[in-house]
Amino acid sequence: MTKQKFAAALILSLFILSPLFSQRFLDEEDEVEDLLSQEEDYIEDPGELSNNLLTASKYVLTVIESAQVHDLNPKTSTYVSDAQILSGIYEGLFSYDPQSLDPLPAVCEKYKISRDKKRWTFYLRNNACFSDGTQITAEDVRRSWLELMATPDAPYASMLDIIVGAEEYRTGLGKEEDVLITAVSPTTLSIRLKKPASYLPSLLSHTAFSITHRNPTVFSGAFSIGDMKNNQIVLEKNEFYWDAQNVHLKMICFFQSLGAEENAYFYNTGFAEWITSYDVNTRKILKQDDIKFNAEFGTEYLFFKDSYVKPEETRTSPVWDYPEFRLAVLEAMPWDTLRKNAYVPAPTFVYPLNGYPEVEGFSYTDPDEARLMMMDARANFEIPEDEIIPLYFELSEGTLHENEINAIKEALAPLGIEPVFNFIPFAQYVDYVKYCDADIVSYNWIGDFADPLAFLELFRGDSTMNQSGWEDEDFDRLIDEASGISGTKRYELLAEAERILLDSGMVIPLIHPISMSIISIEEIGGWYPNAFNIHPLKYLFKKDVKPNLKDCI
Repeated sequence: MTKQKFAAALILSLFILSPLFSQRFLDEEDEVEDLLSQEEDYIEDPGELSNNLLTASKYVLTVIESAQVHDLNPKTSTYVSDAQILSGIYEGLFSYDPQSLDPLPAVCEKYKISRDKKRWTFYLRNNACFSDGTQITAEDVRRSWLELMATPDAPYASMLDIIVGAEEYRTGLGKEEDVLITAVSPTTLSIRLKKPASYLPSLLSHTAFSITHRNPTVFSGAFSIGDMKNNQIVLEKNEFYWDAQNVHLKMICFFQSLGAEENAYFYNTGFAEWITSYDVNTRKILKQDDIKFNAEFGTEYLFFKDSYVKPEETRTSPVWDYPEFRLAVLEAMPWDTLRKNAYVPAPTFVYPLNGYPEVEGFSYTDPDEARLMMMDARANFEIPEDEIIPLYFELSEGTLHENEINAIKEALAPLGIEPVFNFIPFAQYVDYVKYCDADIVSYNWIGDFADPLAFLELFRGDSTMNQSGWEDEDFDRLIDEASGISGTKRYELLAEAERILLDSGMVIPLIHPISMSIISIEEIGGWYPNAFNIHPLKYLFKKDVKPNLKDCI
């Protein structure tokens, strides 16, 4: 069966079996008008059936994603896979350009900045509406951001601390009315900053700062959720969306992975038109050019947890709170083994950007120096040389392989360190990190906007994204200074902050990850490889590719 034929059969089965494919979905195209009511006629005329179904399939996209439990609350979600869906159902003042990832005006039509760069005024589109048809107002933006600040464990809430009164309100030390976010009129929003923040439009493109409705079943994006069940999510076009005329897909169906062999089969036969899951036998993909690899704006790394964020009753040793012990471990780390199969090794933490100064990272192993460093650390803290110090790793499944684990054990044994490894399923891991009793945990972080701050914010002392518990006054000061300026000087300050972080031994950078998608850009338009591995759904469309209708159905 050809890819086009299988897609037509899929559309038929979905129309027959799913009430989600409502008649209103078809009304805009004469060729598929009254498809359900004419079902018997179509069955009598297979040729006519195939033509009409192929027309309908132009407006439906099927996606296979990794098996997971989604968090589709933009205030609390951290996974890129969540962000992919959130990019379709929610929108804020700005959104990402699908190719460059630069911020684009979204609900905000235009904005202006005061002479001192601290007053930002945003002008909302008059036709911006939620999926229930109600207008999106400046008060909705204000309420959404205040709700983000008040949400426990909201990872990105502290990014709004740049607004006067926001940090105090977020931490329970201030009042809502003291947060200088003002709805001047239904379509005019004003905010007052503590200091200039040139990166603000890029930051506000992130889904955490989306505009939400009080009713969680009402959405602000180009699509709304039509159904969620049986490991499937169906998105339907939001006809009230301000740019609905330029949203070409009527429906996007997300199916969770069924297995590597099955996913390859479904792509080859046309059931799946885009695969975002790594769980696929790529060798069996018939069109190998459809397999797209791209370096991500991210870093896979391990980091130490300070005792401050460990359970009160802990099995761990307090020595790992001190940089002398951590740096001895990093000096002994078998970097070559850990990065052997990496497409893009990561000696530093921040993904290198154009213009960002070079920072000395970790790229060599010196066992002799590591032993001397450990001997000095033990002597300074009066720990006997023959005392075995445990080092507990709690890692996401797949972070390290057996040969890498053995290499770490072998490297740390001469230091009198006994590594203990435990692995947690990926879907449970992010929530687990916050509370686990461990010395070292793993993260695979994708920057949320194209700026070094997207990484360094993870270690700022009072950041809601700081899972390590580490604090450093000089590090925080440099980040604060950098927020008020732009250009080369800003990057220099942030690079100095990264040096302080690396010199503390808190971070063990491993690789910059590679994203993989399987998609035919000859058939699907609006999809571009990018460093965030996020593809805003509103831009996707089916290209006019002539189907092979020979022997169709």
